[in-house]
Order: sequence, then structure tokens, then C-alpha cells
Amino acid sequence: MPGVGITVLKSGSDGNCTVVHCGESALLIDCGVCLKALRAGLEQAGIQEQWIKGILITHEHADHVSGLDVVARHLGVPVYATRLCADYLRGHIKKAPAFTLIEKGSDFGVGGFGVRAFPLQHDAVETVGYMLTHESTKVGVATDFGAATATTDFHLRGSDTLMIESNYDLNLLAASTRPWRLKQRILGPHGHMSNPDCAEMLGRILSANTRNVILAHISGECNKPELARAGAEASLRALQRQEVFLTCGSRSKAIPTVWC
Repeated sequence: MPGVGITVLKSGSDGNCTVVHCGESALLIDCGVCLKALRAGLEQAGIQEQWIKGILITHEHADHVSGLDVVARHLGVPVYATRLCADYLRGHIKKAPAFTLIEKGSDFGVGGFGVRAFPLQHDAVETVGYMLTHESTKVGVATDFGAATATTDFHLRGSDTLMIESNYDLNLLAASTRPWRLKQRILGPHGHMSNPDCAEMLGRILSANTRNVILAHISGECNKPELARAGAEASLRALQRQEVFLTCGSRSKAIPTVWC
């Protein structure tokens, strides 16, 4: 019987929203989709709205919170964010939801899941990744960061399912029409992770119990899913872990649920 499911409804600069669920309990990670798109994705995955017990926010960028005001009011569930992130959103969302404040490194429970937020290096007021646990199952999520630190590795290591960023291909970024200043931002330690960065990170954090890897936030202009996969597959081969299931989040649609 499947245990914990991870359903990526959308992943990329156009919007981000992931559902982690088990039985009749589910959590949203970010809400960068409108209510209509959320409901369509949930229906496709067989997840009922009333199963959602909370929304976990990673940071304040629009592609992660664009649908938060409407969705939070509709669902009527707690919204979890760090203090700096919540303060920013209160000042920039007209009808901001009430936030339940969380601290990096602290543990809390919601909907039958244990949750820990951990810091990520990204050019937002404050960015976190999440480790979610249900009984002995661990799901690690880190989708926007420019460089992995020892802290990042520590929190993600031991995950049964890993969802990590593989944002850009170096050659495609260099050849893109993006302004030099934006390219510098993306390449910087508080920007985004490249395909080689992601592949190298897998070599450090994959553990014996890792069953799935989901590559997230793949750029539409500066990457291709097949390029992101190729780097990760090479890393898995080097580790002799070809049995690990590897998939990519989509910028336009929900992908099939990954179970662990």
C-alpha cells in the first residue's frame, strides 16, 4: 500500500505548488497557483480539498505565493511562514491571511506530519526548505537556493523522497537573452542551483533509504528536463543507485504522484 505521496502540481518560475499527503491528510508547500488550477490538480491526483490541513510557505517570491490570499481564505487552513516572510507578505498582499509563525530549526506538527523548516540561501527576505516526516517516512524539499551549505545537506540527508532544485544549464543560461545582471543573480550563491550543482549535491545527500528524487524549478529558457535528468542520472550511476526513481516537476501541469 502506498504511504506518503508527493504530488507536484506546478514547478517553475510561472508558479510552484506541491502537495504532500497521506491518507486523508495533506499539506501544501507554497501556493503559486490560482484556486482553479489548484482544484484541477487536486482532482487529477484524487486528493480532496478538505484533506488539506495547512499551507507551508518557503519564501515570499510571487511564483510561490501568487494564489495564497484566495486559496487560504477558501480552504480556511493555517498558513505557516517565518516571521520575516510573514511580515513582508502582510505588507504586499492586500488580503493577507493570518500567519502561524515558525522558526528555522524548530519542529512542529500539522495534519499528522512532523515538520521542520531549515534555512536556504536565496535572494528573498527569508527562505526555508522543509523536512516532513510521517511515522518513519521522510520527505525533504528544497526548491530555491543558490548554493547548498552543510546545513542544507544535514537536513535533507536521510530523505525517502528528495525534491531539489535543478534550475539551469550553464550553456543555455550563457546563451540566453537575459540581462547580465540577472545572469549574475542566478549564478550567485543566493540565486539558483545549476544541473551540475544538483548532481553533485545528490552525491552527498543520497542515503540508503532514498527511493525517489524529484528535480524541481527547471527553467523554461535556460534548461531542459532531459538535461537536468542527464546530470542527475550520471550521479546516480556513479553512486550505483540506478534503482532510485527519478522524475521532473513540470512548469505547466501536475505530474503523477510519487509514493514512498
